[in-house]
Amino acid sequence: MNALNSDSIRVAEFLKLTLPSTNYYLCNAAAPITVNGNTYNALGSLLGIDEIQRSIKANSADLKVSINGIDPNNISLVLGADLKGSKIEIWRGFLDSNNQIITTPTQQFFKRYQGIINNIAIVEDYNEAERIRVATCVISSASMRLVLESRNAGIKTNPQIWKNIYTNDTSMDRVPIIAATYFDFGKEPTGGSQTTPTAETATTTYIAGPE
Repeated sequence: MNALNSDSIRVAEFLKLTLPSTNYYLCNAAAPITVNGNTYNALGSLLGIDEIQRSIKANSADLKVSINGIDPNNISLVLGADLKGSKIEIWRGFLDSNNQIITTPTQQFFKRYQGIINNIAIVEDYNEAERIRVATCVISSASMRLVLESRNAGIKTNPQIWKNIYTNDTSMDRVPIIAATYFDFGKEPTGGSQTTPTAETATTTYIAGPE
């Protein structure tokens, strides 16, 4: 990373929220920064990101992001934004002296986290000095590993669902019949089947051959 070959290191965290209707781009820099055609709005210290757990082995640690300084009149916009279930991505970018992403010899913009928002909370605080109320939105997200661990995978084996995928396959047609059949394993078969001969009823069959 050539960004480290400097007397001073300038970094910023970049946040992307992918919602069903639109995408939001935020960063904690002092001014808006455009990366790969996307302009990240500058929130400065109003954007807080918890420490991201880093380890060699993938982990399922949650992450919290806080957005401070929200006008209480705009809380309804936050609650109606369909944040839950949306994808959240976080990058770290190294900046040059003009507070822009370093691009030589390679772009110094690295992805650090990707997850799914599973909860949001609104916290209001009264600023006595300004005599106004200020709201904070706390976003909790689950890592993609936790999402995959909680995912229900597979397919039901009843004929209706099976034929939605495999139209001409009849291998599951007898599943309802078998599911409603009682099997008494270990018991001698009944209902027309031949029973296993016992020692008293068994007969010996001789095969003719040279004496």
